[in-house]
Amino acid sequence: MLCPKRGSDLFLSCMPSITTDAVSAAKFLVRHMYRPIGLATDARCFAVAETEYPFGGDTWFWTDDNAKVLELLVQPELAAHYSEEAGEIFKFVQQMCRGPFMFRRVSTPRLELVGQRGPSASYYHSLMHLQCDLPHGAVIAGIRFHDNRTADNLLLRGNSVEFTYRENCYTLNVEEAITDVHQEQKGYTLSLQHSGELYFKYRWRVLRLGRIAYTYTIDARSMLINCQVVLDVNPATSVTDVVLTVGHDRLSHGSGGVHYSTIFVDGLGRETAQFIAGQPATGFVPTVGATYYSIAQDEIAGFALAVHSAPREPNRFSGIELLVQERGRLHFARARYRFDGPCRGARLVVAEDKMLTAGGFYNRIDDYADLMRTALAMKSAQECALDFSVSYDYGAELNAFSQYFAALSRCNCSSQMRKELQSMFDDYLSIYFELFVEGHNQKRNTIFSRQLAFVVLGLVTMHRTTGDKAYLSRLSQSCEVLLDFEKRFEDIAGAPVSAFMMGAHSQRFVFIDCHSAALLALTQAAQYVNDGRLVAAIDRGLGSYCIETTKIDWIDGPHKVDAVAASWVADDGTRHTSNGFWNYHAGLTLRFFTALRNASDPALQAIVARHHERMELFEIIMRRQIRRSITRRDDAVEIRSSILSTETNSETQPWATLGLLGQRR
Repeated sequence: MLCPKRGSDLFLSCMPSITTDAVSAAKFLVRHMYRPIGLATDARCFAVAETEYPFGGDTWFWTDDNAKVLELLVQPELAAHYSEEAGEIFKFVQQMCRGPFMFRRVSTPRLELVGQRGPSASYYHSLMHLQCDLPHGAVIAGIRFHDNRTADNLLLRGNSVEFTYRENCYTLNVEEAITDVHQEQKGYTLSLQHSGELYFKYRWRVLRLGRIAYTYTIDARSMLINCQVVLDVNPATSVTDVVLTVGHDRLSHGSGGVHYSTIFVDGLGRETAQFIAGQPATGFVPTVGATYYSIAQDEIAGFALAVHSAPREPNRFSGIELLVQERGRLHFARARYRFDGPCRGARLVVAEDKMLTAGGFYNRIDDYADLMRTALAMKSAQECALDFSVSYDYGAELNAFSQYFAALSRCNCSSQMRKELQSMFDDYLSIYFELFVEGHNQKRNTIFSRQLAFVVLGLVTMHRTTGDKAYLSRLSQSCEVLLDFEKRFEDIAGAPVSAFMMGAHSQRFVFIDCHSAALLALTQAAQYVNDGRLVAAIDRGLGSYCIETTKIDWIDGPHKVDAVAASWVADDGTRHTSNGFWNYHAGLTLRFFTALRNASDPALQAIVARHHERMELFEIIMRRQIRRSITRRDDAVEIRSSILSTETNSETQPWATLGLLGQRR
């Protein structure tokens, strides 16, 4: 039976019985969610899918969730049972790490029509949603999730054709000329096209310029979107200096947090071009010879949006027209491709390969230019769609590497394998400090507090396992940064308390998972880092927890739920709460409470003594919540995502189990 190690007899007798253990929870993962996945024909392994059955028709494999599963499987209670599975999951996570990037997820192929109204249609791609209104020249794409993060990230529209005829300059609107549209799906490939004849007036005559066609091609096994523009110029019309365009409209519509502020263009031996939206105005970025450009968002690195583009005719790529309508936000960007000289009777072709991401380090222009080349090279061999957004957590992966390293050290496994694991941890730790910590120190949006908390946990494990003082130094630096996320305020009784925000410079609100992860990290670190501020923050942070009765809107209607929550006061003085209705929240919070109870440091023991009654009450509620969420499947145990959910997912099962681990009497 899983119970707290400490606490009064009355507390223990009141605890709901949870007749489960780590082995039976791990059995469920391995039996029902662990399966083969092929990123490409030569890259096959096993990993844990997001859910047992396709969720909303999707089978997704998340990198950070598999890292969380790996952390569970290498715990001392499980390592001997699941060494093969742990090795396969590590292989999957390792394959998702390339260069400075830890990529977010992979999906089995999917491409299906989900809505049709005349020529307008909606499709579900493996990792995107697609819409088209071809008569108006519009194609919309967005990265797809199973929650409210799904949004319209990109609207391809707003194109024109420019040319010179007898020393007169003309600009024709492409959308106004559309007369024909075509949609076709063949297997995994979708083609969307609009076309029409272009005419212009010269004196009293109407002349035909030619036929223009825009074709967008999408493959279920890739996140790439190919945009091709073809203009067949009338042989009877002597025009020169034609410009074709690829337009990106309504870039900062705001719905779903979609807004962009920055254009990056690769240098190719010249100075890298960058445009940052300021006051409302028009702008122009020269791009001749550029093989890559992006339209990016300034947000926390794990959540920032971007549209990446690789022109196939870089020598014709002359520039990007820009429009800022609201301060700091791009509204419109149009790539221009120029064909100098006579063009009569010519077939003029330009193409761009595009890709969406919802997390990344977009100022690393050379890395993203190389990433686009890699994505294009991989396309023919890919069996699944790879989301090139960076992982949300990064820390979850680093922590998993450290836990796997510690497990191999306990069983005296291959020194070569341990050396490779330590090297991988060290490499990505350096990347984390270079990209996330340095960015944070420069007041840029880079760090997500839960992510940083697990970096701290990984450093604790590496220092404890190796005794290397270099890890201790990095641990001190990481804790220093983590304290920047603490928001102090007074509770309802006027006592000084605090909560840990999701972001330090933006997203300055509190989620209970971020708060509990930060306190767990500080608790583990405080046993190695002699800094009284850590202990004080833990003490204040415990004062943020409360019990909340809340309404949960579910499929069958509203439900009243009692849950543990973190309270906090926003910058405007408004008091808020973030409840732990989801069981991964409860698992993280229980994990923090257990770490604090088990700490040998006298200062931490003193905190437990001050808060033990409230901690015990919160634990009763969270353990009861998890007990009510358990489904038994033979000798395996499924911990559903919430008391109202019908199944678990790849984040809930490991984190809820780790929260219960060590809670034995």
